[in-house]
Amino acid sequence: MRPRSRGKKLQEEWAIPVNSIKDVQERFMNYCQGKLKSSPWSELDGLQPETKTINEKLGQINLKGFLTINSQPAVNGEHSDSPSVGWGGPSGYVYQKAYLEFFCSPDKLNALIEKCKALTAHLYCVTWGVFPGKEIIQPTVVDPASFVVWKDEAFAIWTRGWAYLFPEGDPSRALLAQVERSYYLVSLVDNDYIHSDLFAAFEDI
Repeated sequence: MRPRSRGKKLQEEWAIPVNSIKDVQERFMNYCQGKLKSSPWSELDGLQPETKTINEKLGQINLKGFLTINSQPAVNGEHSDSPSVGWGGPSGYVYQKAYLEFFCSPDKLNALIEKCKALTAHLYCVTWGVFPGKEIIQPTVVDPASFVVWKDEAFAIWTRGWAYLFPEGDPSRALLAQVERSYYLVSLVDNDYIHSDLFAAFEDI
């Protein structure tokens, strides 16, 4: 999306007052379900095709307070020309682990950690492809060092990318600044790309 048209779209879709955390959750849910075409955290025009395979589940966890800004579904040996998850050229097979990146409150994070039991800080390849005559290609890696760098930008978007759409003194600005100060940014990967059930971690929370 071009910068000017993106700015106009953000103004139309995100400069609507948010009076509570529930309003914030509903805005994220609407984006994940394709009802909004823009996001302060994305320069793309709408959802990626692969996101549409999990958008209902994304909507559900956003309503629970897990505000997703990045995600991908598990893929196990799909053809590289698949219209929804394919990449890298013809005659290949692609694989990826399900992962989510989201903001959440301290209480939500503690509940999720209890559900998951263990979250380890390792470098994970989460997307890879196998193509004729080539070494395995790994375009996406979850790297803790990169995450530390990205987190500052991700948090800043709450105020510089969203709250700034509202005039000075608007209550929406104060609410979004409060979220920026108090929420955590979490990256969660399900290493079982064959029988992935990443969203089960959010049940009963």
